[in-house]
Amino acid sequence: MIEPVAVLLQDLSEQDRQALADLIHHFSQQETDPERQLTAWEAPETLGLLT
Repeated sequence: MIEPVAVLLQDLSEQDRQALADLIHHFSQQETDPERQLTAWEAPETLGLLT
């Protein structure tokens, strides 16, 4: 399920990918469950947003 999303996100500009990664990181810091927080924190890398 992640792979199709990651492929679509590659069409974003570098600036937009970074902005989305920053947004995900911002919201991951608000997560209270440590496991979910880690998963959210790692999401930008998992989705290929960070190069």
